Order: sequence, then structure tokens, then C-alpha cells
Amino acid sequence: MKSIFLLSIVIVFLMITCNNTENANRDITTPRDKSIPFFSIQSDKKIINDPKVDATLKIERNDSVLLQTPIGIELRGAISLSEDKKSYGFEIREKNDSLSNKSLLNLPKNDDWILHGTAMDKSFIRNVLTYHLSNQMGRYASRTQFVELNINDNYKGLYILMEKIKQGKERVAIKKLSQKDSSGEEITGGYILKIDKTAGKNTDFSDYNEQNSFDSRYNAKGKLTDNTNIHYLYDYPKAKNITPAQKTYISNYINDFEQVMASNQWNNPTQGYAKYIDVDSFVDYFILTEFCQNHDGYRISTFLQKDRNKKLAMGPIWDYDLAYGPEFAFCSDLAKDAWVFRYNQYCGSDGWLVPFWWEKLLKDSAFKNKVSQRWKSLRNDVLSDKKVEQTIDSLTQYLHQHNLVDRNYERWSEKKKGQTYKERHLKHIEHIKSWTKQHSAWIDREIDKL
Repeated sequence: MKSIFLLSIVIVFLMITCNNTENANRDITTPRDKSIPFFSIQSDKKIINDPKVDATLKIERNDSVLLQTPIGIELRGAISLSEDKKSYGFEIREKNDSLSNKSLLNLPKNDDWILHGTAMDKSFIRNVLTYHLSNQMGRYASRTQFVELNINDNYKGLYILMEKIKQGKERVAIKKLSQKDSSGEEITGGYILKIDKTAGKNTDFSDYNEQNSFDSRYNAKGKLTDNTNIHYLYDYPKAKNITPAQKTYISNYINDFEQVMASNQWNNPTQGYAKYIDVDSFVDYFILTEFCQNHDGYRISTFLQKDRNKKLAMGPIWDYDLAYGPEFAFCSDLAKDAWVFRYNQYCGSDGWLVPFWWEKLLKDSAFKNKVSQRWKSLRNDVLSDKKVEQTIDSLTQYLHQHNLVDRNYERWSEKKKGQTYKERHLKHIEHIKSWTKQHSAWIDREIDKL
């Protein structure tokens, strides 16, 4: 009996060990390129979704220590939390636990950063590519750097260092809003809102509350309702810092905009939507979301901002690791060329739907003309087939030149007979290149038919 009991323990242990690939520390035979920044994090506590735990960060490159500092670190993501390869958010701290703005890898100083694991993006470039395109279009998106990560002597592979979306001169350049700003011009901005799942949640709709968000008064069809599925999360000021007066101001502003959009005056040149929104920012957000066919666009991972004495603007863009074609189609009708703003028609049973005002905007001839003109201009420049392909090739060459693909695949993937890691990776890259060219041509044909 004792032998059977011990054997059972051994079997259970082996099952746990085999299934827990996150903790598997494989021997990586592909040599490390020391010119690539290497992030080493040490913590005595288990890194969890919330709150952040104390740790230390050391950044090395070419046998030199670029930075060694205390940090607070936590897991981040929603669906991606179920993946073995996690993403992390961290803040830089001083020894007394106060926050510290520092430049990482020549990026502008800040205390808030993200290490994105690209677990769901086997090309490793979807976010980097899209943020690069946004910045070229003149719209701020997070700056990025490819790095390697080690946590508690466990090699985690290729990561993308990203700027967290945050108010500040070098990030989202809106006015700082203090708790003293409760009236007059001061209360008009700046704000950052987010249409998204709550932090760390995937399917829980009960986690929206008066502290962290406010509800739209309209459903996805533009009908007044007490049971909406459109929620606006407070991102800046944070939910714990925003005052009741500020909540009232920004929720009333959104409600006024939506009320106009639901009325028969929605496209009135002076009293319609243009009174409330920065139209050009909505045009650019629409174009980039549709160019990449980002199925998360409009309905989750969607940021809006309102600066002081200015109109509501879209952006920055965020979370494009499920974009670029049918590899990640959520519904069958989206597994082909299709307009993502019509997501509700394809995937109406989803809990997170596109706000009704996108459909209304695309019924206005003035808005559609702006979209068409901007698209055609970008297709001759930033979004031309040639420039997009050059950017993709440049990113891909960098990853292979520095052994980052092989080292990451070796850490997280099993070998496939007759296929190298590079060949597997290039199939994902070729998909993005060919699909983007084909989809852009489809938009060229369809843009004036909206």
C-alpha cells in the first residue's frame, strides 16, 4: 500500500511538472546575442495579477549593467493570462518605495512600463508594426524595444518593452488633472477613458461599478437602456483618484455626445457630432483598425482622451496582437475581408460590442469623405504596400539576426520534423505580408462604397 501511495505521488508530480510549461526552464542551445538588452528580475514573492509585488530589475547589454533598480511587478492581460508565457507590468521604485522616472533603453523617462510576452502572436511583430505605423501617421502610440527576459533565473524568451499608456508630455500629452480641479476650464481635462474588460478579467461582466467606470445610456443599437453592454473605464485620473465632480463632468460629456448621435441631429454641421469629437482622430483610428482588421478594435482595448478645452479624441491605439487577418477571426464572417466596425452584425452574441455611434458616423457623407481622402493619402505614403513591407522586413531581419526567434521558439515550442524555427516563424511573417497587401487592395476597392 505504501508503495502504491508513493507511486501515486510521483505520477501526480510528473503530471504537474509536464503540464506546467511556465516553470519549465529548458536549456537554450542557441547562443545569446549580448547586444540585445537582457532583463533579469528577482522577487521573493510569487508574481500575481494584483497587487504588484516587490522585485529588483537588472538590465544588461554587452556585458554592461545599464540599470539596476527596485520595481513593483504584476501580471497583466485578460485572455493572455491563460497562456503559459505571461505579460507583465512594472513600475520603477526608489529604495523607499516611492516611484522613480527613469529612461529605459533611451526611451523617454517614466515609472510605468510593460513587458509584453507576445504569447498569442507567433510573428512577434504585430504590435510593434502597428504602433510604428501609428507614430508615422502622426498619432502617438507606445514606443517599443525587443528584449529578452529572465525571472528568478527562469529564461522567459523574447519580450517587447512597451510604454504604458499614461498621461504625460512624452506619452498622452494632455493636461494634468488634480483633485483640486473641480470647476471652470480646469475640470474639462485631461481625461483618458478606456472601453475594455476590467483588469485581469475575461468574461466577468459584474466587475464594472461606479468606482471604476460609468455606463453608456445606450445599447449597441443606439437605444436608451438601463442594461447596456458599453462601459467606460476611468484610466486617467485613476479610479481611486478621480473626484465625484470630475466623474460627473466626463460622464455627462460622453452622454451629451451619445445623445446627439442617437438623435436626428447627429450629423448637423454645427450641433451634431463634430461639436463633440476631434473628427480627424476618429478617422485615423478607423483607418488603422480596418487596415489591420483588428477584431478587438472599437469594443475593447480602446482608449479615448479629452484634453482641457478640447474635444473628445480617439486613441492611442492599443493591443493589435490579434490583428492582421483570419488567423484570429472570432466569427466566420470575419474570416475574410470585412469591415470590423460592423462587428455587431457578425458577432452579435459577444458580450463586448462596438458602440452604436461608429455605425452612425459611417453613414455621414462628410465623415466618409474624410475617411476616403485620408486613406488614399496614406496609401501613397505610410500605408503603401512598399513601405509596410519594408517595415515588416526590417523587423523580421532584426529578430533573426539577433537569434531572438530561435531562442524564443526553443524556450516555448516543440520542434517540428523537417522544419526549422526560422521557417516556422517566416510562415507567420509571410501571412502578414500577403494578407495586408490583399486586404489593402480590398479597402481600395470598397472605401468609396461605405
